[in-house]
Amino acid sequence: MQIIVGALLIIVAIFLLLVILVGVFYAIDIFLDLPYVATKRHKIETIIKLAQIKKGETVVDLGSGDGRLLFAAAEKGAQARGYELNPFLIGLTLIHTKLKGLGNQIEIEKKNMWKADLKIADVIFVYSLKKSIKKFEDFVYKNATPGTRIVVNLHSFPDKKPIKVKDGIYLYKV
Repeated sequence: MQIIVGALLIIVAIFLLLVILVGVFYAIDIFLDLPYVATKRHKIETIIKLAQIKKGETVVDLGSGDGRLLFAAAEKGAQARGYELNPFLIGLTLIHTKLKGLGNQIEIEKKNMWKADLKIADVIFVYSLKKSIKKFEDFVYKNATPGTRIVVNLHSFPDKKPIKVKDGIYLYKV
């Protein structure tokens, strides 16, 4: 009986620790003005369709969260690289990458997205709150190579005209 009670206490303690860790990481994301927001499946489909990803292209996701867009890009034959600071989300992405057998196509770096190498990208995914969108616009247009496609979820770039718009998703080209 003591073993069962002890095991249950350990399980409860681990669960509470995970809840606390998730809360701490979420609070950090909010503090950095870049909270984790899971992209819905229909939005992912729109993003992938607008991006027109071709086999062998390199896709960069700035703030890749749980990797949903990385998986969708890899399933189209792309090499996908995500930048994420939240270790919980990185771990989740790595587990799913392994389970889906996409380890040779997906790479995730625990790195500040503002230090991302955009020169390698054929396509860049951006999700941003309104107050950060201008910073993303400046960063992407300064660091990406001409011809790079940029897909922005939620808010449009303030100074650039999108090529296409569908369901709150904006497509641009550098």
